[in-house]
Amino acid sequence: MKTKKFNTFSIAGKGKTNEDYILCQDLFKEYSLAILADGMGGLSYGNQAAQIVSHAIADFIASNLHKYEPKELLCKAFDMADELIRQKCHELRCKMGAAVCVALIGKDSVHYAWQGNVRLYKKENDALVLLTTDHVVANENSTLLTRCINGKGLREPIPVETISINDDDTIYLCTDGYYQNTCNLQNHLPTDSNDDASLIEILFE
Repeated sequence: MKTKKFNTFSIAGKGKTNEDYILCQDLFKEYSLAILADGMGGLSYGNQAAQIVSHAIADFIASNLHKYEPKELLCKAFDMADELIRQKCHELRCKMGAAVCVALIGKDSVHYAWQGNVRLYKKENDALVLLTTDHVVANENSTLLTRCINGKGLREPIPVETISINDDDTIYLCTDGYYQNTCNLQNHLPTDSNDDASLIEILFE
């Protein structure tokens, strides 16, 4: 069994409340979980949305880890998170949501799923490879998410992928405020950002 180590980093954007949320935990036997959520700017309660989404996914996975195969497990966890956001929006009479990336880590593999523009990278043999595709549409003035968890139902299938893990590999999850403010995920931490910037580094030894 490979040894896993989590390193995390998060800063708020200039003059802002940090609406990123990091959750890392060990599950049963060889499994671990890493979740990074980014509350949606322009909507209400971004920090709450990121926390609700993260804990809903984590709780569902922890409670159902051995009931479903990883792909179905992750899809159902995202559905649960969307339902809880729907309930919270109704309670607070607001619109809220979050982008999120989830890595379910097993003995020799990582199953990952995402909505929005929280990214997952893998470093293997000193090569850094982006393994997610941003769900965004950009214009001259802004970047808008085309997929997120906002309580309105998940209209497109959740992308779920699986990769193998070897000794000395590293996985990175990071929000747009992080990867837009550094050219080197491995050795540079941004000290100043207009947006919240967060990173989860997962080391395998």
